[in-house]
Amino acid sequence: MKTTFTLVVACVLGLAVQAAERTQNFDTDPKWEGSNNHLEGKKAAQVTQDFGYSSTHLAGKDAGEMGGTVTRASDPSFYADKIETKTLDDKLSASGTFAITKTTGGGGLFFGFFKGDQPGASGRAISSLGMDLDGENPGARLAIRLITAKNQSCGTFVTSYLPGKYRPTPLRNDGTRYTWKLDYDPAGANGRGQFTFTIHGDAPKPEEFEKANLPENFMAEARKRFPITTTFTVDLPEGFKQQGTTFDHFGLLNGMKPGGHITIHFDDLQYVGKSQDFSNDPKWDAQKNRVTYQPTDAVGAQNFGFSDTNHAGGAKAGEVGGTFWRTEQPIAWYADKIGPLSLDQKLIAHGKIAFLSGSPDSGMVFGWFNSKTTGEKSGLKDFVGVRVEGPTRVGHYFGPFVATSEGIIGKLDKAPLLPPDSKPREWSIEYDPKANNGDGAVTVKLDNESATLNLKPRKGADAQLDHFGVIAPHPGGSQVKVYLDDLTYTATK
Repeated sequence: MKTTFTLVVACVLGLAVQAAERTQNFDTDPKWEGSNNHLEGKKAAQVTQDFGYSSTHLAGKDAGEMGGTVTRASDPSFYADKIETKTLDDKLSASGTFAITKTTGGGGLFFGFFKGDQPGASGRAISSLGMDLDGENPGARLAIRLITAKNQSCGTFVTSYLPGKYRPTPLRNDGTRYTWKLDYDPAGANGRGQFTFTIHGDAPKPEEFEKANLPENFMAEARKRFPITTTFTVDLPEGFKQQGTTFDHFGLLNGMKPGGHITIHFDDLQYVGKSQDFSNDPKWDAQKNRVTYQPTDAVGAQNFGFSDTNHAGGAKAGEVGGTFWRTEQPIAWYADKIGPLSLDQKLIAHGKIAFLSGSPDSGMVFGWFNSKTTGEKSGLKDFVGVRVEGPTRVGHYFGPFVATSEGIIGKLDKAPLLPPDSKPREWSIEYDPKANNGDGAVTVKLDNESATLNLKPRKGADAQLDHFGVIAPHPGGSQVKVYLDDLTYTATK
């Protein structure tokens, strides 16, 4: 470890403190302190994938189809046709039928256009356009989504869904046959791109996806947002077409987060000028679709710290990072002891980062923090740094984040995006207590993009900082895989 010193004098708890810049290249294990950063989590259930070509007759007009039992697991498993690479500048069309015969809690899968090279542990397929099905014991629910190469998404639930109120599973698991069609027009929505999805079931009343016993106000809201309809249109947000999204496969892919399973079959497919009725085995491209194995990444299995890998782009192997789960368990962290520091001091840090994968509802933070207050379930306190987090539709922001000893006082709604593409990137953090008319400001940079958070008046509140490192915060959610290297950060001399 190489340490350089730039003298800064501040007063923390009445004591003169000399601050310096400390550098850690992780060429060897620095033996940093850690708390809960290696946890087994819940026991992982055995994964069985058993889908592909089938001579059965459930979904289509004649015998022969594709499908089977698809288990949600972090490792990508698929059965799909390799197609000529398409982008969001191309017209895309697909149609077919499907039938579901079994669902369990937490099952999930994707069907449509996707990129075959998936990082895994991303929850949903990155660079994909098609149907997302989630299962519970009574049946399944359906959304139609585009997820770009930068992990930003747009779409709509086809079956009604009110967050925190109403999560029905009206798609039947009794073999009811559904007919669907997906069209994407790059010229739609004034050139931004637009996709349309239609679905019909062969139940006696195919237009009614659910029979819900709901309070009147919930049903009214559900009907307002999701009227009884079978046609859904989604306009792409500005800039989505320019994110380098490509599709080179069409078919079935598991949801990439530990969970349950769905038994489903597809038939009578039409896509990008091709037809497939599965009267014979088409010998499609397959990956881990007929396997049984014991997964190693159970829900809540924190596994981060020093690593002898080289994802973030350092000159030599050795970095800090791994798998970070947002869970309800005690907050996990791995960090260097650097304090005491406070919000009265200028803080700087820079280094390299690689973001390998990130599921919806996931995130991590890194920066300066207090090891005694970080574990409080009420939320982060005594923290200055970066949050790698964001709404599902956005992906993951690389944004400034500050919390005093009394709780959060600042974060931005928008910041540079950190794509889960495993590419090494340069980053920096600068906290200046004199900026913003003396209330303080934090600026973060990711490659050539930056974001500044101007803090509100602290009214005497401070943050006591004694460590610099990485944290897996509350509340419960999913996982990200992040690595950092070549770190330089403010510390006490």
